[in-house]
Amino acid sequence: MSDDTVKKNISKNIGRYREAIGMSQKELANRLGVVPSRISNWETGANCPTIDILFQVCEILGVSINDIYGVYPDSKFILRYNEQEILKKYRELDAHGKEMVDFTLHKEWERSVSIEKVVPYSPVTQAAHNDHQNEDGEQKKMQDDLSNLKRPE
Repeated sequence: MSDDTVKKNISKNIGRYREAIGMSQKELANRLGVVPSRISNWETGANCPTIDILFQVCEILGVSINDIYGVYPDSKFILRYNEQEILKKYRELDAHGKEMVDFTLHKEWERSVSIEKVVPYSPVTQAAHNDHQNEDGEQKKMQDDLSNLKRPE
């Protein structure tokens, strides 16, 4: 991972995690003892906090340094931002919603592998697109697959 990628991750993640807990830039600046424009500069990527301040930021925001860096050493791949959002939404689904997503994802993966457009087990998944809206055969197959799905009673 390049230095530029790490810097971009840090700047995006500081803002993302700060906003997730409903904290303003001014509040974070006050807790760190810095001016609010410094927080803005970090979040826009104009500059980066020192490692010491970065650890303080993590503590205040309640996240790990890996979360801020966007790097998880125990993992074989790194989730992109849109994938993190998809995962967050998936975790909030009830059992039926998860079953629907799992079924649809598996069917799309099978279809993609069968036509050799996608390398099997690619960690990048683009969800909620409709590339096949004009392909009647594909739409029929998806409708048949969905109608065969068992619904909870």
